[in-house]
Amino acid sequence: MDAWRLQEAVATRVRNAGAERLLLLEHDPVYTIGRRGTTDHLLVGPDVLRAAGASVYRVDRGGDITYHGPGQLVGYPITMLVEGADLVAYVRAIEDALRDALRSYGVASRTERGKTGVWVDLPNGRPAKIGAIGVRVSRGVTTHGFALNVSTDLAAFERVLPCGFQHEVASLERLGVSADVSEVGERCGRALADRLGCALVIDTSVEPPRDAEIPIDAPVRAALDLLAEPVPV
Repeated sequence: MDAWRLQEAVATRVRNAGAERLLLLEHDPVYTIGRRGTTDHLLVGPDVLRAAGASVYRVDRGGDITYHGPGQLVGYPITMLVEGADLVAYVRAIEDALRDALRSYGVASRTERGKTGVWVDLPNGRPAKIGAIGVRVSRGVTTHGFALNVSTDLAAFERVLPCGFQHEVASLERLGVSADVSEVGERCGRALADRLGCALVIDTSVEPPRDAEIPIDAPVRAALDLLAEPVPV
């Protein structure tokens, strides 16, 4: 919730001043359901999710349900897209940047036809998704973005139908790569800046969101943890 509010505030700043940002962070355990998602893809009851310390929110990005938590790099590029810009090309740029970063660790990856995200082969040869993507464009500015599993507890994905369909999930750790989330974040940031043709300036300070920066009609204003209500809804 805090990160979502921050995104909205930074998006307002980008519209007003044009200073694009890439927010890189780790979330506390949370399941988010995109615009095309459904609570039917929660495979366990609220008691199990609460016991895991997780919350559940509907959000305004594209895509279905996914998990965010410790050991996972979450990136929110907040950038201007000119009118008529190719949103698919923007998503492909994110995929390519994640693949560039994975390549720097010696990990071969690919995209899958008709699917969004980044895939790898597990040691046993089975395909698995390592990076998920879901974005939103509002008033010419992008929010939301990508999640790349570094040392994520992959058991968390077993509680849902991730992205709305059955598939295995991978992480760098599962592939035998030991890496720090912040280090992976720096590599992803540089790769994404290259793919988008932007200069990357590392700044660890972000001004907290002010209420006036969050549009009155922003869905985050009405967001509720669905575990505070009966599930499904």
